[in-house]
Amino acid sequence: MQHLLNPPDPVSKNRSCDFSDTGLPPGSVCLFAAFAPDGILPIFTRFYLKNILNCGFILHLVLSGETPADKETIVFCKKNNIHVWQRPNGGMDFGAWRFLLQKNVAAQAPYILLANDSVFGPFQPLADVLKQARAYALPAWGLVASRLVTPHLQSWFVGLSQQTLQTAPVQRVFSLPFEHMSRNEIIWHGELGLSVALQEAGIPLQAAWSDLQSPLARFLPTNPMHTHWYSLAVSGQVPFIKRELLRNNSFAISNLHQWPEVIPPACGFNPQWVTDSFCKNESRPVPAATTAKGRTLYNLISTADGLRWKVGHLKRFIR
Repeated sequence: MQHLLNPPDPVSKNRSCDFSDTGLPPGSVCLFAAFAPDGILPIFTRFYLKNILNCGFILHLVLSGETPADKETIVFCKKNNIHVWQRPNGGMDFGAWRFLLQKNVAAQAPYILLANDSVFGPFQPLADVLKQARAYALPAWGLVASRLVTPHLQSWFVGLSQQTLQTAPVQRVFSLPFEHMSRNEIIWHGELGLSVALQEAGIPLQAAWSDLQSPLARFLPTNPMHTHWYSLAVSGQVPFIKRELLRNNSFAISNLHQWPEVIPPACGFNPQWVTDSFCKNESRPVPAATTAKGRTLYNLISTADGLRWKVGHLKRFIR
């Protein structure tokens, strides 16, 4: 059953952010998709949500799963004025975002952020990242743009203006029945399809980090959240690590044990949260099988990426 745990308020009660300082238009909305089969919102996801609130967003959270939200989750959301929706799991993130768009929670929002719980972080204030990138001034913006398969914004963090959302190609994407699609179909029609739709509408794919113009990526495209995980996180440019990467490491990346190095002690994110999550038997899709060639390529690029960052940082320190 789909139901609302605390009803929406037309005006955000969040007052932790000065809109004139961040550039975020008042009334902007974040649609956040979380997979919660046990009805529990993990502490690292709560940390992420509080960072989103500190940017000034009105936050709508979708918990996908059959078990109702537990008491701690409900208390946390009420305390932070988060509007919580529950729905059966189906359609993954695009199914959850489509569900909220059909509820018209973003109909009057000048800016819409699509995000999900597939990452650990942020490891620096999210408001600073978005402000420095002038993300809110762009018609479409993501944290990562990749050439893998086809040029696209990785959908785990994408911001759209209301005008962009209302373009016919983008509207067609969010009219698709994601809840009846397989995981691969959702990737093709949702994540990749959204970026194809943006380009069809004449909207460029802009991001905090992009390999769209990289000569190497034209010939050897990879998932940068795997191959460049170290420099992206430690630089603060994309201050997140994908949960799937640490949980499965399907490409057997050899330097992944260095992940605690990218989390600054003063950022507020506790590395123990990551360790504790590994102890739980998370019900997640099994990653696609990788080849020996792919594992070798990902290892070479990831190792070079980490070394390049460390050498560059050492040179700056010596100077």
